[in-house]
Amino acid sequence: MNVDWAIAVSVFLVFIGLGFILYWGMFEPSQDPVQGSLDVVNQKVLDFLQVDSWRVPVSYASPENGLAVLYFDYTWPEGTKNSARIFDSSLPLSCILQGDRLYFEADVEVGENLFDMTFANMSSPLMCDSILQTADANLSIPWASERTVRISQARMSQMLATDYSQFRESLGIARNFRVQAGPSLYGPQPPAYTNTYVRENHYLVQETGEPVTITVMVW
Repeated sequence: MNVDWAIAVSVFLVFIGLGFILYWGMFEPSQDPVQGSLDVVNQKVLDFLQVDSWRVPVSYASPENGLAVLYFDYTWPEGTKNSARIFDSSLPLSCILQGDRLYFEADVEVGENLFDMTFANMSSPLMCDSILQTADANLSIPWASERTVRISQARMSQMLATDYSQFRESLGIARNFRVQAGPSLYGPQPPAYTNTYVRENHYLVQETGEPVTITVMVW
């Protein structure tokens, strides 16, 4: 008898617990519509500022220390060659393009020297436009490319120069928003006592290789 009573009480308590769970589940607080639109606005701004970017490691085995002019041949995707630049760590190097051959000048050391070439699918003036003596250039080796996404300085400048209402309409954004691209601010100041939702995005700038934070605010 006592066992039956205990089982009955246990079953009753289980049903009461399930009932509470189902009841409170019907009254979950809905998401703030502004918070829900943050992802959409953030992505639309990033889609405007971003470019597909490629990084190509380049190596050169030097027999001696000193200044050297190096070269390699490369087949760029259509429309990307003008944006090509080459770096020693984060330092841009003097370079020149002749057809599909890129020459560059670097301070090399005995042994393996590593450099990075970058380019992107963006409209760009010719970036490798230095004057170099190429007669005795030494062959370097480009390796497999790595595709990433970077922020275009040119597109940041284009956004900052565009009327806010026009830019907002062109992206199909209904909410008010503000963008901070590095030190630059774009868009109106959020009103006081308003719920403002913020998203930070960390990227590298295509033209310089420097880090930049893109902060999008929505209210």
